[in-house]
Amino acid sequence: MTHQIVLLGGQLLPVYIGVLERKPQVVHILYTKETVRLKTRLIQQFREVKVFDYQIDPYDYDSIQETITNIICNNEHATFELNLTSGTKLMALASQQVFSTLDCFSFYIDQKQNIINLSDGTKHKINALISTKTFLSLSDHNTFTSSTLKSFNKEELDLANSIFELRKNKSGIGELFKLFRSLKVDSESKNFSFSNSKYRIYWHGNLLSVEAPRFKLTGKGVNSFKILTTGLWWELIIGMAVNDWKYAKEILMSLAIKSNINSNMDKNEIDILINTGQNIFFIECKSGIVTQSDLNKIRTVSKFYGGIRSKSILVSFYKPKGYLIEKCHDLGIEMFYLEGASSKRFELKTISKKLDSLLNRIEL
Repeated sequence: MTHQIVLLGGQLLPVYIGVLERKPQVVHILYTKETVRLKTRLIQQFREVKVFDYQIDPYDYDSIQETITNIICNNEHATFELNLTSGTKLMALASQQVFSTLDCFSFYIDQKQNIINLSDGTKHKINALISTKTFLSLSDHNTFTSSTLKSFNKEELDLANSIFELRKNKSGIGELFKLFRSLKVDSESKNFSFSNSKYRIYWHGNLLSVEAPRFKLTGKGVNSFKILTTGLWWELIIGMAVNDWKYAKEILMSLAIKSNINSNMDKNEIDILINTGQNIFFIECKSGIVTQSDLNKIRTVSKFYGGIRSKSILVSFYKPKGYLIEKCHDLGIEMFYLEGASSKRFELKTISKKLDSLLNRIEL
């Protein structure tokens, strides 16, 4: 019977992956008073594994060694292994000293999803895959709603493409967007009509019709009005661009994470989430002007829901102001923009290659 000892620090993911990949029958968790909540959250994920837990002082070297030694001595017929990826450095040093003395297997999970054998330095790729639901559960968020690209029909996707082409060609559709803002239009409306000397807008029975001085638009589908009156059109454009990325196991759109206190309230909304099975990419799609609050939101989402292995990406139609571009670099937010960009900087059809590059350089 295999027993795995894990050291619990501020990141749950490498601990969870180690158990998922190695499949021990028993897990021993060493935690501190600062990580007791994380320990409880982690145990909830191990429904088919027997778990024992031990609170330790993370800076008491002798006590840590004693705890590890007692665990091994009390289970003398078991095979032991040690996941050294998490915990404090002193926890790792004390634990590894015991394992080295007893010639037991210890390993480390690196940022490129390799398990490294600390005895001989050999490594192999992790095969275990994690669902988006589990990723979010590890951050203590169990309730969310989302959609996928399949939630939209062909006519709705065609409408998003039409808006995109009009936006690129400076057709005057920006003035229509300003009109919607001035009218404080409810994007969830089932019926809407408006007419003046410039525009004739009709929305009824899931049919949309727009006549403007320099363009016409039609749409058919329950989401058509929302696509036109919000930035959803841009999210769909980006969603279509990343939909066929070979490393994506799940792609969710308009993911609304619910409050743990009130499940009727959205705590955060993520435009696009890409799950590779081992990493999470959060994409914020901005069809308008980028602000400092947008960057704060992106940083918060990545920190609380994805952990250290996640990546935040801002995809903006317009080029952000210089100080915001600098801020993105400071915060580790990847950024692509269309308006004012050279073809080498950002092309929708090559965004998958850019995601390949980001996946290969995830760093501590």
